[in-house]
Amino acid sequence: MRDLRPLVVGAAVLSLVLWPVQISSAFGLPAHPLILHVPIVFVPILGIATLIAVAKPDWFGIPLTAFAVVTLAATLLTVGAGEAFLESQPRLEGNPMMKDHEGAGETVRFCMVLLTAALLGLLWVKKGVAGTALKVVAVLMAVSALGFTIRTGHLGAKLVWEEDRPELTESMK
Repeated sequence: MRDLRPLVVGAAVLSLVLWPVQISSAFGLPAHPLILHVPIVFVPILGIATLIAVAKPDWFGIPLTAFAVVTLAATLLTVGAGEAFLESQPRLEGNPMMKDHEGAGETVRFCMVLLTAALLGLLWVKKGVAGTALKVVAVLMAVSALGFTIRTGHLGAKLVWEEDRPELTESMK
């Protein structure tokens, strides 16, 4: 059977090309609210799968790492679409909640890069000090990515609901 590890590494490196991409619209709608649903679903699944993989080392492999690469690509596109969306919404510039949302999204992107790198490393190194270090990084980044995905989504939802429907947010207080 062919060794697919180099192919997954190549896909991971290629996905980093998406870092500066800023998609402003898709199907005539702002791209950010459409694309963000992919990492909102995939990051928690990847985080939980990574935690299981640490407990069951035979879970480390091509499928988990390939899923991490897809999740990384979706995260990079979502952050870029968010940056493009912010540029089209000058009323949000300077909003402290927007700054928090943006910072949390940047943190998710950073965590996903490190998580994917750790999982890629675990394709080759599973034992010894290096394997343990990679597992620790993978767990820390999986938990961090999961937590910051929740925070980013919560802040984004608050921004939308407080901006678009102040009467609803007032009645919820």
